[in-house]
Amino acid sequence: MVRVHNRLAVLDHLRRVGVTTRKLVSEATGLSVSASSAISGALLRGGLLSEVEEDDRSTRRGRPGKSLAICGRAARVAALKIAVGEVSGRISDYAGRPLTEMRRGVDLSGRDGGFIVDLLADLAKELTGRLAEEPRALDKVVVAVQGKTFSDLSGIVWSPALKHRHIEIAAPLSARLGAEVSVLNDCSLMPEAFRWRPDFTGLDFATLFVGFGVGMGLRLNGATFQGKHSSAVEFGHINHMPGGALCRCGNQGCVEAYASDYAIWRSATGNGDIPAHRIGDEAMQRLADAARAGDPAARSAFEAAGNAIGYGLGRVFTMIDPLPIVMTGSGAQAIDLLEASIRQGIRESAVDGLGSDTPLILEEDTDALVFDAGTAYALAALDQEFARSAAEATEAA
Repeated sequence: MVRVHNRLAVLDHLRRVGVTTRKLVSEATGLSVSASSAISGALLRGGLLSEVEEDDRSTRRGRPGKSLAICGRAARVAALKIAVGEVSGRISDYAGRPLTEMRRGVDLSGRDGGFIVDLLADLAKELTGRLAEEPRALDKVVVAVQGKTFSDLSGIVWSPALKHRHIEIAAPLSARLGAEVSVLNDCSLMPEAFRWRPDFTGLDFATLFVGFGVGMGLRLNGATFQGKHSSAVEFGHINHMPGGALCRCGNQGCVEAYASDYAIWRSATGNGDIPAHRIGDEAMQRLADAARAGDPAARSAFEAAGNAIGYGLGRVFTMIDPLPIVMTGSGAQAIDLLEASIRQGIRESAVDGLGSDTPLILEEDTDALVFDAGTAYALAALDQEFARSAAEATEAA
């Protein structure tokens, strides 16, 4: 376990900084210079690291030294995404560099599990076939889903994109692709996108998606939270107003029933029905522009959305203390219309208004955030496997 821990510490440092030296590895990890050099040498021989020539002749005599970097050729991972009306995917190398990306519009609503597995397998194979290099098998696949997924990462409990429930994805897709497959809720997965970002090191925070639905991810004590029965943090289905507006989940008064795209649209237009289709980005932009121009119904709808989000966050902060919030989705695009009522809602619902001044960090590209998160999750799993196998080989020797 010590060998595994030390190898992971070296890989983790490299993922954070990109390029480093053996001396800096020692300083960052606390390992001795000899230990860090031995581990780096083993990872080089195993093909996980590569040496990079330092071009510093102007500052140092003699031959340039060699720095270390993650070797992208060591593995390939895929992050696939199931959403309302589309599937999409990205393949990245072991260094985390995106190699290719694509999306397909498709009506998934009445499709069964077999169709979904076939669709994802074809998508992954088409992505792999696009690469200029000779096609090779994927090493890990992460499927991010709008909706609730099983905590054992095997499939989908429920999704607004699908009519069918309890769909097995991981095992049949793994058999098709020859790679381990993990299925996670997209919002719960989002904190993984920040796993190796230096400004988030050691930070507890939440990711909050406000768009077609409302979802949350939590990073606590250095780990992304996963439930015992499902992977979703169902922030959007915290009850905001008992007996209130109808939510897409079938309950009344959920945060989502006031804060999602369809809820804001429903409130602003006076149409009490839940739209059967996704409210497009352009339509939401026009609605936001109307609110900024002073349209009373639109302004009221956005204020009600912010209030519901704020009350939900106030309850979360009461349980686990205030956290910085990384916000994405159409809510990030309309933060100027939501922020004041979000903070007011926190002040009114949290003890002593605790957390009403919490930082709101905007990430406007939700698709990129999900792809980054899926890629990081897959790479972290590979790092664990490679570190363990390298340690076992050393012990056997």
